[in-house]
Amino acid sequence: MRMPSDSELTLLFEGDEQQLQQFVFAYSVIVDWREEDEEIVRLFGKRLPDETVEVTSTDKGLDVTYNGQLHSIALTFTGNDRYITIRGFQELVGDKYEIRLFEASYFSDTHEFLILPKHKWGELDARYPVRSREIFRIIDEELDFP
Repeated sequence: MRMPSDSELTLLFEGDEQQLQQFVFAYSVIVDWREEDEEIVRLFGKRLPDETVEVTSTDKGLDVTYNGQLHSIALTFTGNDRYITIRGFQELVGDKYEIRLFEASYFSDTHEFLILPKHKWGELDARYPVRSREIFRIIDEELDFP
């Protein structure tokens, strides 16, 4: 899968509601509150065209191999694990990428995310500071399914 182009990102921020929905359909990572944690890692990994991501479950959580390096994400085996997994994956790829939640999906049981290179988020935040905060929510420690 490929990352969105600059012109597609411009349409996301400057376009109408229909263009926003088309963008979400084409580029978002969709996570249901019941999603398997391994699948969450796979879904985000597919959105990183130049990276290799592999995941296996363990009795303590997940072992994620990112570009040949093994990392562990400890899970609680409760409903809180979806966001533990998302934050854990964000930490692994955080030198190069950032994951953000589409704000409109927050009060749903299915959340939609966009993962982009960090430098691209910086450019978009500088160019569209207000619109960026309207469309996206930053993944922080408090974020979870409502």
